[in-house]
Amino acid sequence: MAWLFERMIELAAWVAFVLGIICLIDAGYLVVQSIIARAHGDSAFAMQYLYQSGQAAAAFVLFALAMGALACIDRYVFDLPEEQARK
Repeated sequence: MAWLFERMIELAAWVAFVLGIICLIDAGYLVVQSIIARAHGDSAFAMQYLYQSGQAAAAFVLFALAMGALACIDRYVFDLPEEQARK
């Protein structure tokens, strides 16, 4: 049962990693769209794109924190006891 739980933690960390990368790409894309909208003189859309870019960047940070927390759980709950048992 511990093996299954460890695999689920690792899978959740990989999902957080992939979603974080997607959010980072989305944030960059929306910043570029904001610059393009501002260059065309549409500041209302530019601000909306910039707001959405901030949300995507915040989601990236949250996914990175989640991935770090899951990595700590994996390290200190599963991997560290195995290393201590080998000594």
